[in-house]
Amino acid sequence: MEKAELEKTNRNVKLNLLKGIACIGVVFIHITPPGLFGDILVYGFQFAVPIFLMIAGYYAYGKEEDVIKRRLIKIVKIFLYAYLVFFLYKLTFSLKDHELNKWLSESYKWDTPIKYICFCTINFAVPLWYLIAMIETYIVWLFVVKGKKEDVAIKLTPILFLFQIILTAYCETNHLKWFWKINFLAQALPWFMLGYYLHTEKAQKVREIKTSILALLAMAGFMIEIMPSVFDLSLKFNVVGYLPCTFGLFCLALKNPEKSICKPIEFLGDKLSLNVYILHVPISGIIGLVASDVFSVNIKSKSFLWVRPVIVLVVTILVSWAIYEIKTSVRKNRKSLTEELK
Repeated sequence: MEKAELEKTNRNVKLNLLKGIACIGVVFIHITPPGLFGDILVYGFQFAVPIFLMIAGYYAYGKEEDVIKRRLIKIVKIFLYAYLVFFLYKLTFSLKDHELNKWLSESYKWDTPIKYICFCTINFAVPLWYLIAMIETYIVWLFVVKGKKEDVAIKLTPILFLFQIILTAYCETNHLKWFWKINFLAQALPWFMLGYYLHTEKAQKVREIKTSILALLAMAGFMIEIMPSVFDLSLKFNVVGYLPCTFGLFCLALKNPEKSICKPIEFLGDKLSLNVYILHVPISGIIGLVASDVFSVNIKSKSFLWVRPVIVLVVTILVSWAIYEIKTSVRKNRKSLTEELK
């Protein structure tokens, strides 16, 4: 990404704040405290991944084919990096537990490519569904931009959201395996296109909705999201809360975009969120191993289950920050070397 484009991308610090909150939410979805509080976090943070998708769509507005192509290539590289991280993590643990053949036979079958492409599902790397969905979304959007059909595509957004609501509610009500509701058409493309739409001139009136109304939308959506954690619903309709909650939070972030609220969370969202997203599951596994094998901690005890999410979050942020600092230092050294050679 060119410097001018990067500066334009990062100018809304509130979107960085949302990314920071969202990446924290993803950690708590996958490494959850026990009991009711954990259930509330799992359901309440369902806006997390949609926020990332909307931000990608928002910054796709007005971008030409070459920019979308560069972003597609970048997300493919990120996916390959993330896949390698999870592969090495699972390979190491499988060797340790003497279950390598079992893991390989379960992870690589004849239907594995179908699960990857159609259901964005990797059995040993569940969080990577988002990256597969983003790759497929960018591929579609590349053809949309190439054919200059953005306005036509955006009109399909309500239909895709209706598809998402019906599919998700059906799968969750009938307790189907999670991958049946995961595909880029239902879970990625509509959020991407909603983010794109909110950057257009046609959405000017939407962006001008009062702060109080947006806050109420977000709160109402959140309350609908967490209903299954409190009530035993015969029909899991909580998916209808995702849209007002995510929409309200996103539109709130579009107001006074340069006004900083919490610099550490904004930095987390801007610079560290990607690695936090990718690394938190492997780091959780390593922390569990160290706790049990080195410190003889009962990792199934309630006390450990309560502190583990916080420990994972803190360690993952520190590791991600270290990676960022190393990469920044390498770039500076390369730049200095290039200038000296000139």
